[in-house]
Parts: sequence; structure tokens; C-alpha cells
Amino acid sequence: MEVILKVAVIGGGVAGLTAAYELSKAGQDVVLFEKEKELGGLASSFPLGGHYIERYYHFICLNDSDLLDMLRELGLDSRLRWAKTRMGLYHNGRLYSFGAPLDLLTFPPFSLVDRLRFGLMIMYTKSQRRDGWKSIEDVPVSQWLVKRFGQRSYEVIHEPLIRLKFGPYAARLSAAWMWARIHRLGKSRTKITQQEKLGYIEGGTRTLIDALERRFLQNGGRIFRGVAVQEIEVREAGVAGISYNGQRWAFDVVISTVPTPAFAAMLNGASPEYLQKVARIDSIGVMCVLLRLKEPLTPYFWTNISDPTISLAGVIEYTNLNPCPHFGGDSIIYLPQYLPSTDERYAMSDDRLLKEYTGYLRRINPGFSEDWIKEYHVSRDEYAQPVCEVGFSKHKPGIGTPVKGLYLTDSCQLHPDDRTVSNSIGLGKRVARLVLA
Repeated sequence: MEVILKVAVIGGGVAGLTAAYELSKAGQDVVLFEKEKELGGLASSFPLGGHYIERYYHFICLNDSDLLDMLRELGLDSRLRWAKTRMGLYHNGRLYSFGAPLDLLTFPPFSLVDRLRFGLMIMYTKSQRRDGWKSIEDVPVSQWLVKRFGQRSYEVIHEPLIRLKFGPYAARLSAAWMWARIHRLGKSRTKITQQEKLGYIEGGTRTLIDALERRFLQNGGRIFRGVAVQEIEVREAGVAGISYNGQRWAFDVVISTVPTPAFAAMLNGASPEYLQKVARIDSIGVMCVLLRLKEPLTPYFWTNISDPTISLAGVIEYTNLNPCPHFGGDSIIYLPQYLPSTDERYAMSDDRLLKEYTGYLRRINPGFSEDWIKEYHVSRDEYAQPVCEVGFSKHKPGIGTPVKGLYLTDSCQLHPDDRTVSNSIGLGKRVARLVLA
């Protein structure tokens, strides 16, 4: 006789919703708890001008198989769109096109040797096997980049990117993280012209989130929004349940899909050794300004920054990928900045942040004016990007835990891959399979 498990899923992001959906398909009794009113986590949306828009930018690569499979399963493959995109680079006061082979061959800051070396290394990394990162995991990212791409390429392209992404943690970063990023994006280029081809879902990630929620509820699942789980109870080395606001719920299985620091704070009764292992995972926060502009800023989807006067991890002009026709031809711009939540800039007021960022935009496009701004929104998340340091595989926690019936998913487990929507779906599927095994 098949045993039906009572399962709690903590966190209604993509991984949590996927795990809940997969378990509900298998006939399990699943309850999902999400502290926010809106599901989706880092892939959640908010209303802007009468239409929903993602809090953070997302794009799909040609090899994002878990996401593509899920879209087909949910009947959403007709909502998938592909577009050829362009990449820019703002370097020392000038905006360059930097995404196609011809752009590289005519890039003034590089010598001919720099250009050839850069292009060959991109092609070589793209051609490597999926596990090509393993041989460089114990190598600092700066050492690997200088050796492979050269000092000039490192100074112009890679050092600013890593510094703006990881801040005080940059020196600890493993080369495996950069390898995986180059490998994924390289696989999303057309074979002949090597032009980048990226995808998006009509309606954004909300289309996916709504469909997962709908299927989960149809399967008998339950969702509690606006409920912050405060404690995961452990008794005699096994999970007993969860509690919030003085209420205790008994469960056979608890799956945490929240960031590891939040998971560690909830866990009561686990061994000190396990808690110490979980607590050693560092993560960096993000704040991101979304602008709705009445004029386009650049012709590029993604502009990397290599200029000491601009503290942005990039300028993402989302409407150069997804036209968002419901915004009437306006441009949607994302301006992310990664930094620890303890950094005083993280608490900067929205108005002050907007003023600082509009100054950056004026440098990138001297024609930019503040009266272009029709609406803006600021999003912040304390734990956005795990720091995958040298030798990270030896330290990252597994999905299974020493506590019977307790499972953990966190984007750090994707190492060396990035925290994409597709990878989060894969993580949700993996934990569901482990529970059912």
C-alpha cells in the first residue's frame, strides 16, 4: 500500500513551487508556506502601469532544458519567444558594441593579440564538456582569467564584472563560476553568425508561476501566503514539523527552499556541526532599480560596465529582448547593484538611489533626461547571490540533511551554475525525487 506523506514546503519561489507541484502530482499531501503575498521569490512580479512586470530581469538560453521541458508540460510552450540580442560595453566613458565576433575584432581597447585570444578562449570554453569546470574549481577566478584571457582582457572586461557582482567577496571566487557563465551563454549563440539568441515568456515569469500554482492547487495542494515559518522542529534526529505565530503543524517531511541563512535561523534541534556547515555559506544581497522610460537608452539588451565612475553590475534594457507592447513602446531598464545587506548603501532611500543612478545613465547616454522617467521601482533582497568560493564543492550542503525527513534546496547547490529559473526548476525536481525515493 502506497504511503501518503504529509509534506511542508517552505518558500514559494520557483524551486519551492516546482517541488510542491512534483510531489502533488505523485499524490502526496503538500502544504506550501510563503512569507510574501506574491509567489515567485526572486522571480516574482509586481504591478507597474496596470501590468505585471518581474522585479528582476530574467532571460532564457537555448540549453535551459529544465525550463523548456516545464513550459511544454504546462502547455506554455506557445508563450515562449526567441530574439537575437546585442550586448554593449561601457568602458572609460565610451559605449561600445561588444557581442559579436566583428565587434571584438574592431574593439579599440584591445590589441590584435588580445582580440584573438579573447575570441579563442570563448570558443574553447563553449566547446568543453559540461563538467569542464571541475579541473579549475580550486583556482581563484582572477588567476584563471589572466592566464587564459590575458591581463588586458582581465582589466577591461572581467575584473570590473567580478568586483561589481561580488564586492568584498571577489577575491574568494572560484574560476568555476566564471567558466559556467561563459559556457551557458556561449551555448545560446547561433552556430554560423555567433549572434546571441535569448528567450522570454510572454507575460514574464508570472506566466510560469501562475501555471505552477494552478496545477499544484488542482492536484490538491494548499498554499499559505503571508506566512513566515519561524521554526523547523527536530525531535530524536527526525523532523517533527514547523511552527509560526504560535501554531504548530506536524509533518512527515519538511523541504526548505529559502536561503541557507534563513534556514539555519529556523532550525531547532539539529547538530551543531551541521548548523556550522550551513552557516559558512556566504551570500551577497542585491538592490535593483527598475525604470520605465519614454525613450530608449541604448540599442543593447545587456550593457556591461567597465568604468570606475559607475557602480552598477550592468544596464539591462529588457525591452530590447521582450518588447512588452502593453507598455506602449516605453523602455524597461533594470539597474542592479550587488552588495552585502550590511553595506550602508543597501539602506539608501529610493529617491537618493534614483538620483545616483540617473547620474550614471547620463554618462552612458548624454541625451538622457530625468523627464524620460515615467515610473520607477526599487527591489531589494538580502540573499541574492551565493558566493561560490575556491573549492566550494567540498563545503556546499547537500539536499539531504542529517535530520530524517528534512531537505534543503538553495541556489548554492547549483554550483558552478548560476541561479537561473531553469536551474531552480531542476533543483525542485531533484528534491522531489529524493523525497519519493
